[in-house]
Parts: sequence; structure tokens; C-alpha cells
Amino acid sequence: MGGNAKGDGTEGLLQSWRAARAAARGLPAYEDLVLGNLGRLANRAALVGGPASHPRLLWVGEAFEGWLGREGAGVALDDLTGGLAQSLREVVGDALAAAGPVHGPCARVAGGVAYTTGMLGLPLATKAGERVVLLCLAGESARTNLLKTLFRSTRQGMVAVAALRDAGGAVEDFRILALNAAAAAMMRATVETAQWQRLTTLMPHLRGSAALAHLVAALDDPQGGFEGSYPRPDGSVLHLRVEIAAIGELLGITLTDIGDLKAREASARLLFEHNPVPMWLSGEDGAVLAVNDAATGHYGVSRDAFLGLSAGDLIASDASGSSQRHRRGDGSLIDVEVFSGPIPFEGRRATLTACVDVTEQRRAEQRIAHMAHHDALTGLPNRVLFHERLTEAVAAGTGLGLLCLDLDHFKLVNDTLGHPAGDALLREVAERLRACLGPGGLVARLGGDEFAILGPARRDVLLGLSDRIIAALGRSFALDGQDVTIGVSIGIALAPEHGDDPDGLLRKADTALYAAKADGRRTRRLFEPAMDAALQNRRALECDLRAAIAAEAMEVYYQPLVDAQSLAVTGCEALLRWRHPERGFVSPGAFIPVAEETGLIAPLGEWVLGRACREAAGWPAGVRVAVNLSPAQFRSPDLVGMVARALAESGLDPARLELEITEQVMLEETTANLAVLHRLRALGLRIAIDDFGTGYASLSYLRAFPFDKIKIDRSFTAALGREATAGAIVQAVIGLGATLGITTLAEGVETAEQLAALRGSGCGEVQGFLFCRPVPAAEIRRLFAAAAMPWMAAA
Repeated sequence: MGGNAKGDGTEGLLQSWRAARAAARGLPAYEDLVLGNLGRLANRAALVGGPASHPRLLWVGEAFEGWLGREGAGVALDDLTGGLAQSLREVVGDALAAAGPVHGPCARVAGGVAYTTGMLGLPLATKAGERVVLLCLAGESARTNLLKTLFRSTRQGMVAVAALRDAGGAVEDFRILALNAAAAAMMRATVETAQWQRLTTLMPHLRGSAALAHLVAALDDPQGGFEGSYPRPDGSVLHLRVEIAAIGELLGITLTDIGDLKAREASARLLFEHNPVPMWLSGEDGAVLAVNDAATGHYGVSRDAFLGLSAGDLIASDASGSSQRHRRGDGSLIDVEVFSGPIPFEGRRATLTACVDVTEQRRAEQRIAHMAHHDALTGLPNRVLFHERLTEAVAAGTGLGLLCLDLDHFKLVNDTLGHPAGDALLREVAERLRACLGPGGLVARLGGDEFAILGPARRDVLLGLSDRIIAALGRSFALDGQDVTIGVSIGIALAPEHGDDPDGLLRKADTALYAAKADGRRTRRLFEPAMDAALQNRRALECDLRAAIAAEAMEVYYQPLVDAQSLAVTGCEALLRWRHPERGFVSPGAFIPVAEETGLIAPLGEWVLGRACREAAGWPAGVRVAVNLSPAQFRSPDLVGMVARALAESGLDPARLELEITEQVMLEETTANLAVLHRLRALGLRIAIDDFGTGYASLSYLRAFPFDKIKIDRSFTAALGREATAGAIVQAVIGLGATLGITTLAEGVETAEQLAALRGSGCGEVQGFLFCRPVPAAEIRRLFAAAAMPWMAAA
């Protein structure tokens, strides 16, 4: 973490810390540096201590507490909300790991506003031998309104219009009610001059046009969208893709300028047809749509015959990334490098493929003996050569540092973009690792997404190298026209400090790697003996979880969803609970990540869905059950079939099942994910988006998929009455839902004041402790059997 704050007193604190470290020849003592010595900085400071796995705020200054937005003394970092837990954990963890000062930005999100402040972390030791970290605010906080940023940042035109009818009731025009700056610019106007105008006043050519007919028809039968070209008042031509959403007499219109796309298509066609490199275009089903002369000549196949092929027909053996073996028209085999990417073609999506014949190059490479010791995909040394070098370095007795690396979320790239994209990513990772390591040291690919590095035995050098690698692999990768962001976790072991056995060192570096992953990924950890115990605890938890799933020892609790106006129960959310015979209640935050990492989430999620559907089938008619879907479940090819089986076996009306998805599913938005959502919707069930408003692209989700319900995150509900921005955002989301015909539900309702505010804003449903905590199935059934809900009298 970088950066420094000056002029706020922290520079003097840093100098005092460095002087104390020099005198102590180790970490400065907390009692000497802090007690009675902070002066005005005490107001902006906080002290963190306790176990590394569960650090707490021991004391907190008044200004620091104001920045937290809550009382802080005694609070565990993990209990902080709005992004603070991860930010502060990183500063504390880095300060302890580096045994030195750390500067970095910390951000929290509250009420749709991001507050970013510089943070100084200083590691200290107490007289009792405990390690603590002094945190100090460095500089002023910057505020960013996330919702306004979303609206201002879009390049698409957004317009809301109302139908204008003549005396006979026929729609003759539309009046512009609202628009953003992008839409106004497309019409060569400003927001102020365009608002409240008739649409045909700004664009007279629309009178009697097919485009106006499309808009009129959308009032009764919403269109998926259309494209057209329109002259503007200044004589230029506007090429648009128009998408429409209709609510009563209102239309929400999204305008996308495709003028550049049209020009690029014309240029691309010319470049394609006359290019000396063999190229072809294929559709989503793989069928060849177009081919250039270079390809027909190189493959010895006529144009008509080539157009009758599928792209896969050329492949003679299993493909490996961009390297493939193709069969020519005469039956001969050639080795080629394939480069492909998405491109629009005649109004549909296609893939442009170019091939370079590398047959002779491949034959030469096969004669090189060292290929037996190198990874064919990345060119890095493989596991065999790396183990040999590691054994030699240990035997030399000069000391060494060993880094084990594992890419974060690499499987997701393979699952969503395909293995060719995953291979391309691994090659780029290898290049970035080479650049970080420089001429010294050795980097190898051990297999899959695992890499290893040999370096010097100096801790500071290894930690610096690790930080450079984390930063380099944290930058986005361009894969098939998409920006993909992953990360890396690193475990470090030293010889001879941690042993002199090559296999033992690899195991200890791997144990440290697992600790890095458990600490939130995108970090590095140096091996400590305590890590072995933590690994054993995690394995024990996994073993217990497997046994609990096999024995169906889990429980499903239910929390009512309540109509905001009538206070009647409209449904219940199913929540998984695990009562361990020795551990007691195990938090879902502890065992759900283990289930997702080990693949146990699939059988566990199927069991929860089946149990919830069977239970709901016995509830009063019209009462729905809401079940959460983990992002990991979307990677299961049988997700839709599993849901269909649960409905069929339980006899539950699909209209009474509501599936809740999280933001991560939409952040990983792919054609496949959206297709799964549409197939689930086709079963007749409802789909809700959970924790709406906490992400950076929530509005785009509503364009990507027509959700049935928006669940407003509990952080906004908790801030009602305390933060004006929270009320404004809640009102905006409820209004947006009403405009789009989407039900809104507010989570975390705990007070009558919050309920009153939500009722006044027109919120459809509410959920929270004010009405009922999550309870077992038998208690929910007793609740339904009661003459009236207990909370109605209190309200």
C-alpha cells in the first residue's frame, strides 16, 4: 500500500515511531510511544489488538469514531459494515506482516455514499509481549455519491416520455418528462431545452415514421428494441439502437449511438476480404458465415464448400488454447495459431477467426529436448525442473525463499469464458510474473493455475516481490474483447528457517498459501507454525460439514416477508442453520465459504431448496417461499433441472417460489448466466435481486434482466431517519421499482419509525426483527395458525 499524508500530524508520529524502533531494535513499545504522547492525534487514532484471526478495536478516538459512523471500542473488525472490515483488516495485516508503517486508503459505503480516507498503520508491542497496531486518520475524507455517479457516467441516452393522445384517444406524440445529458447531446439539445418538449418538436422527421409507430405500439406490446437512422436538426445523421420499457402511459427509452459501429463494420469488411491472413467468420452455432480468399486458398477448399463447414470441422485433434491442428482439403495436417474475437456481423453476434500456419515452427520445437522440462502453454519451467532446482538450492545450504502462488477465481474464467480464454490468461500471467521477477530467480508453473518462485532468503526482498506480483496480477486482463480481473494469493517459506527438506518446504509454503486465501485472497503470508493448526481446524470443519450434509443434520429456518401496508405475511425467506453437537450454532459465514470452495454447495443448496418447497406446499395458499441461490450454484449445468425437480416433487405452485440471487451473479454477467435466469423464469417462478444498491452497477442489472423484486439492502433501512441520503436513495429505488413494475422489499426493519418511513415511501414489502426473527418450520406453522399476526396489534 502506498501514499503518505502530510500536514495532519502523522509525519511527526512516524518520526517518533522510527526513533523508538531504532532505540528498541525491534517494534516500539505501545506504552512508550502512545500513552500520554499522542496529543491532538489521540482524537484521530484507534488501537487494534487481539487474535490475528479476530482483531478488535481496543480504544477509539472521537474523530476516528465519527469516521466509523458508530461506537467503536470493543468492536471486532469483522463486525464493521460498509466495506470497513476488509479495508482496516488489510492495513492491520500489512502493518504486522511488514513490521513497519503502512499507508493506504480506507473506504466505507453508507447510504449510497463512499467515504475514502487515508489511513496510517503503525505496528507496536506491549510490555506483555502482544502485538498491536495503532491506526491514525491521515488527511480529510473524500465523499462520492455512488448513485449520482452511475447516472452521470453512462454514455447511453436515457429518456422518459408520456403519451399524448388526440381527441379520439389515438397517440399522436410523446412529451419528454426526463432525460440525461447523453440523450440531450444525441438530439443536439440540452437537458433544459429538451425537457417538456414534444418528441417530434426536437426530431420533426419522426412524424408518421416507423420509429414513432414502434413507440406507439410499445404502449400495448413492449418491443425488444429496434435500430434506425435519423437526421438531426444540424443535418447530421444519428444511427441509434432503441430499447423500450413501457409502464402504463409512460415509456422508458434507452438510446445507444451505433454510428461508430456502422462505420467500423464497413471498414472491417474491406479489411477482412483483402487480408493475406486466412480468416473466417462463424456464428454462435459455429457455422461459417463468411470466408476470405486467403483462407480458401490456404486450406485448398472452394468458397461454397468452406461456407458449408462448421469452424470445428477444420480441427483434426484436441485444441490447446490458440494452438490447433487443422486438416486441409487434401487431408494434410497443419499446425496453426488461432486468433479469435467477437464481432458484429449483419446484425448478429459472430466470431472472427484468423489463422497463422506454424507447422514448421512446431516441428522444430518438438526436436528441442528441454521441452520435457518446460510447460508447453506458458514456456515456464514445469514441476519436474522446479523440484530439481529446489533440491539443488537446498543442498547448497546458502538459504532460499520459496513462493507458492495460486490464482484467485481462475476456475470462474474457464467456466464463463471457456478454456481457450483461460489458457490465454495463464500465458499473460506467466509474462507478468517474468516481468516482476527480473533476470534473477526462477518462476515455474506447477500445473493448473499454480505457480512457484525461487528467490533469495531475505524476507524484505520476498515480501517486496510478493507485493509487486499481487499488484501486477490484480490489473485487468483483456480476453476475447472482455476485461477480466482475477488476483493471486501467495504463501512464503524460508530455508533453512522452516526446514531443509524440499518437499517439506513446499508443504509449508502451500500451508501459508492456504492461510493467505483464508484471509481474503489477494495477499501474501509467511509460514508460521500456528498455520498448521488453522489448516487442521478448517479440514475438521469441512469433514464435519460433509457428515452433516450426508446426515441431513442441517435445519431450515424461516423469516416472514410482510406486506408493508396490511402487515399480512406474503411469504417467508428460507435460511440455513447448522447446530453442531459440539460447536453449537455454526455461523453461515463460517461454513458457506467452505461449502463453496469444496463444491459442497451444490448438494447443500439442492437440499435446502427441496426442504423449503416441501414445507411451503403446506402453507396457506398465496404465501411464497424465498430461497437464496449461491453464485457457485450458477456454475452447475443442472441448476434449472434441480429447481424443476424440487417443484415437481413438492407439488408447490411455481408462482409461490421466489429465487434470490446476489450481485456477484450479475457482476459475472455472461450470456450463459442470463440464459439460466430466463430458463428459471420460464418455470413460472419469481426472481429477486438481493442487497440492491450496495454495488456499483445495480441499475444495469435491471436492464440485463427483468427482475420481479428488488430487495433494498439493510444498510439503507438502518440509516433511515439518520441520514438524509439514505432516505433519498430508498425513495429513488422504490420509485424506480414502481416505474418498472417491480416489487420492492426493505430488509432489516427493526423499528416502528423505519416501518412508517417505508410505508410513506410506498415500499411494497418489509422484513426484519420488528416482525419476527428467523424461526424453525414448526414455529412458522404455528404463526400461520394464529388468528392474527402478533405484530399487527403493536403496529
